[in-house]
Amino acid sequence: MAITTLDGAISGAQPRVPYLKTGIAMAAVGAMRAYNPRYASGNPGPATAPSAGINGTAVTGPGTQLTRVNPATGNAYVMGLDMCPSSAGTLWLIDRLWENSALVTTSVTAQAISAASLPARDRNGTASGADVMAAIEWSAAGGAGTPSVTLTYTDQTGATGKTATFTGVTTPPVGTFEIFMPTAASGGVRTPTSFIQSATRTSGAMHLVLFRTLASVPCSLANVGNAIDFLTGSAPRVFNDSCLEPIWIPSATTAVNFFGGYIETQG
Repeated sequence: MAITTLDGAISGAQPRVPYLKTGIAMAAVGAMRAYNPRYASGNPGPATAPSAGINGTAVTGPGTQLTRVNPATGNAYVMGLDMCPSSAGTLWLIDRLWENSALVTTSVTAQAISAASLPARDRNGTASGADVMAAIEWSAAGGAGTPSVTLTYTDQTGATGKTATFTGVTTPPVGTFEIFMPTAASGGVRTPTSFIQSATRTSGAMHLVLFRTLASVPCSLANVGNAIDFLTGSAPRVFNDSCLEPIWIPSATTAVNFFGGYIETQG
């Protein structure tokens, strides 16, 4: 059964999961340039890089960053998310749905992807791709190069040949999370089919990641915390086997230390 009252949310609250990560200087600030601290030192410790190959794999939780367990009965919802960073920016809470490896950083020709299916954790609890976004994540620092990067995909309606792009930042540090922006109106990403960049990234290791954003916390001042709760965060549902991670959208390239936590309610 769904939680429909604040009393029900309070009754089903799970222990707060703390999150502490040391920061590094980030890539240039710009549209949809973000940072995933999953590879940084802290608590929890650094994650290993994806190794599924170019066709990827669905990701199932609890994952290595914000640990959780599925409810024994009923549903799970975001009850609280807080962050006190050492520099201003915006925190996203995402569910990591799919990831790959073996993208060639030096290739300037299309790299075909015969993608494994998404898990049934889009906005509607299906594998159709509603609200699903895509990004390139760096697990090893990249080299010089600022290519135009294009992803071709099938969207949530089943329409094929949709595209999304970004302009790559030069020498992206580990954790850089470059988010694709659709070139025309389309639904979320159901199946990626091709990846191409207009110039080499020279070196490093990059991965295509598909994800869904569950919540957002703006942090407008350094060293001043902010939070959302069950009411202000709209209590998005957390589907079974979700792999939750924080994503940071910086307002400056300053290295950021992260102090925060996550609370889930179940019932």
